[in-house]
Amino acid sequence: MNGGRALAEMLRLAGVGPMFGMGGFQLLPFYDALAELGMRHFLINDERCGAFAAEAYARVTNRPGVCDGTLGPGATNLVTGLIEGLNAGTPMIALAGDTNRAHSWKNMTQECRQAEILRPAVKELIRVELTSRVPELLRRAFAVATSGRPGPVLLDVPEDVCHGEHDFAAEDFAIDPTTLSAPARRIRPDRADIARATALLARANRPLILIGGGIHLSAGYEALLAFAEAQSIPVAHTMSGKGGIACTHRLSVGLFGRYSRIANELIEASDCLLVVGCKLGEIATKRYALPAASIPLIHLDILAEEIGRCRPATVALWGDARAGLDDLGEALADDARQARAARADYIGEIPARMGAWRQEAAPRLDSNEQPIHMARLCR
Repeated sequence: MNGGRALAEMLRLAGVGPMFGMGGFQLLPFYDALAELGMRHFLINDERCGAFAAEAYARVTNRPGVCDGTLGPGATNLVTGLIEGLNAGTPMIALAGDTNRAHSWKNMTQECRQAEILRPAVKELIRVELTSRVPELLRRAFAVATSGRPGPVLLDVPEDVCHGEHDFAAEDFAIDPTTLSAPARRIRPDRADIARATALLARANRPLILIGGGIHLSAGYEALLAFAEAQSIPVAHTMSGKGGIACTHRLSVGLFGRYSRIANELIEASDCLLVVGCKLGEIATKRYALPAASIPLIHLDILAEEIGRCRPATVALWGDARAGLDDLGEALADDARQARAARADYIGEIPARMGAWRQEAAPRLDSNEQPIHMARLCR
């Protein structure tokens, strides 16, 4: 079996969705195998389109999106889409054809230092040096792409590896089913840190939850809703966190940061912030102008090094968003009724504040301007 067929067999075993790419000689055995196996692959007119299509598929499903590019410009065209996936924490598997190693660095057509260009754009770049290692390294790619903070992994496949033959054993073709969607592994925050966080939340009169895109990566919707409702804590979101809680929910206060409606005012008046799956970057903090350093802040994130990067955390919770919210909810469950009663007036402010914002925004939302006003278009 050639390396291209081995790639296709592993992807079939992984049950991948639609794949996107543009064929080149280096990966032709892979394309032949896809056709023979009846797998869905869509030819695109530019590898950039393929990378973005794979990234979009992964966002919707939390399963790795798959794209490919041929040697040189085909591979480098993947960069922008891969960087978007890296920054957003999107699981992706990218395949890049590379030179025949017998002739590398002899001015082969389209040859470039593509591995050096692509390495900073991905969570991990894996160079496949032997045809026999194709199944093993594709397993590794799925494990890396879906664990921790998910991200893109690129397999750099030399022409002679893809075209090369190996006598594979049946047991070579195996994959861990837990790595086929994100999050592949859930870790829980330390119990001592949970205790410190719950102590802050328990005595807060005006707590606020700030969620980012990590709530989607964790599929933590039910945990977020259950915790917010049980504790009567409003929820604000970034643009990538939108949908973590329904925008129509009584506890939703909309966007915070640069595009805030009422959330920034609530942040300023808050006595405890719970940040979940959010990097607190430029847009979320209005270029680092908020939140005030005086407000106690609990930061729950799957990537430990993100905690404290932009704003020191009073309590750092390293762990999965869903697992962390479940643990916080469990720790505060006994006093939930009392907390809801104590925060009734606080929650009662939200409809009036949102109503005032809608009234102020009405001229833009209902504008008859031509060309059409952007606010009305979005509405």
